[in-house]
Amino acid sequence: MRNTVSRLWLHEGGLTVLLASLVLIVFVLRPLVDLGMAGGRLIELALASVLLSGVWTIWGGKLRMVIVGLGIFVVELLRGLYWSGVAVWLAPWAMLGSAIMIGMLLMLVLTRVFSPGPVTRQRIEGAVAAYLLFGLAWAQLYEAVEVLAPGAFGLPKGEIPVGGWFSPLLYFSFVTLTTVGYGDIQPIHPVARSLAMFEALMGQLYPAVLIGRLVSLRGTADQQSDEEGLA
Repeated sequence: MRNTVSRLWLHEGGLTVLLASLVLIVFVLRPLVDLGMAGGRLIELALASVLLSGVWTIWGGKLRMVIVGLGIFVVELLRGLYWSGVAVWLAPWAMLGSAIMIGMLLMLVLTRVFSPGPVTRQRIEGAVAAYLLFGLAWAQLYEAVEVLAPGAFGLPKGEIPVGGWFSPLLYFSFVTLTTVGYGDIQPIHPVARSLAMFEALMGQLYPAVLIGRLVSLRGTADQQSDEEGLA
């Protein structure tokens, strides 16, 4: 089992699988959840499984696996208590915990994308996956702000989200990240505005840094190839 997971993550094909999984989660499962055709827990379990497999291989060590596993368990427990209504006050901590878990996966992916080596299609797919993870993590932060300060975000004509705030804020997150800015959802609270500004800034910087790094890796690979040819 470990060998199979290791091959998936140590070889760049794992980045392709990750991107496909995130596209499925964000663009297929999430709308189905909003329509009541799928359970929201399925999305959380999918992200948790991907995170654990990545940490298992890239970071290594049983202690780190135990720490990350306990972190995921605590986050899922907090979210369960919140959604069941047993402890509603735990909501912000559950959402912040989810953002941290997604952020850890984001760091793992960027480690693979920016590691030395030739520029491949899988690396580009991994970079897109990191972009999606950033949007997911920020949506969790927005949701935590809305729970702590109700009214932090304004919906069109005062509409109230029927299925919870995550889906509209996920939409707002990607609209902000790509700097499209439709204006149908607006950050009102100062913290919400600060987070939105930072996400918009990252949405501009990330492609520039990514392109620069990939060009650098490509140039290094070409130089090494030329030196080997001369030798």
